[in-house]
Amino acid sequence: MLIRALVIPALLLACGLMLRTEWLGAEVARLYPPKGAFAALAGGRLHYRELQPSGESHGTVVLVHGASSDHADLLATLGPELGHYRVIALDRPGHGWSDRLDGAAMADPARQAAAIMQALDQIAPERFVLVAHSLAGALSTRIALDRPQRLKGLVLLGGVTHPWPTGIAWYHHLATSPLIGPLFTRLVALPAANLMLDEGASSVFAPRAVTPGYLDTGEIRLLLRPADFQANSQDIAATLDFVTAQAPRYRELKLPVTAITGDSDAIVSPTIHSAAIAREAPQGRLILLPGVGHMPHHAAPEIVVEAIDQMVGPRSGLALN
Repeated sequence: MLIRALVIPALLLACGLMLRTEWLGAEVARLYPPKGAFAALAGGRLHYRELQPSGESHGTVVLVHGASSDHADLLATLGPELGHYRVIALDRPGHGWSDRLDGAAMADPARQAAAIMQALDQIAPERFVLVAHSLAGALSTRIALDRPQRLKGLVLLGGVTHPWPTGIAWYHHLATSPLIGPLFTRLVALPAANLMLDEGASSVFAPRAVTPGYLDTGEIRLLLRPADFQANSQDIAATLDFVTAQAPRYRELKLPVTAITGDSDAIVSPTIHSAAIAREAPQGRLILLPGVGHMPHHAAPEIVVEAIDQMVGPRSGLALN
């Protein structure tokens, strides 16, 4: 009798939490519908938005977002600063409005790199500057290694490039478990994430204040959909082994690589990642921003644009500084 008295309320609570989570996912999808176009690939579509240059074009810039995010974060802050470029901002597979394509296997950054390049071969066959934030550093360096002829240069913004000693957070392990992952995501992780969005934003911007309206303009709440959250955890879990295997190849990079990072980044170590790849890439350069955390594109978008301009160089009438 006692067991029954405990189990029934627990089941009712679990059902209520799951219904609430599904409703929240549907609500954020309604609030932030797709605003761009889709590139058709095997297994699904990738969503992207494009901005055309005002006046003469200086070339093409491609923006790829990191973890717990989507295309809108980079586009909202860098798009207005890149008015002299064609700008393409993509949702990585399984994020924003892009399909996951190969399911859980798409967590592999090499697979994401291949899928993104398949899309870009359709929509941007010209050479471009690739700009990648945070976790996208892993897949963007793979693109630079495998398809250097397609790039004019690579700009990393607090990019993940090397193995790190602390591993990943415990909840990512649970969220990626085939057995308990779906239940854990819906009953625990997403309700907690919804309550902690402001705190999470503060941690990535620290020590600076969060950009006003960031959660809205960056469409960050799209992460609160169960499939997105699980894809995010799968990506994070897959990245450590990937960069461990890839890091010895960085001396093979054949194009300019600029690593821009904040000296106060507590999310992705400036020393382990940005400083290391700037040292190892033959044409590497490090830009360290004082008093800046994990969001250099918000703190100093003009520095990001300057790095892009230098990679494009005099071929588009721009002088090297």
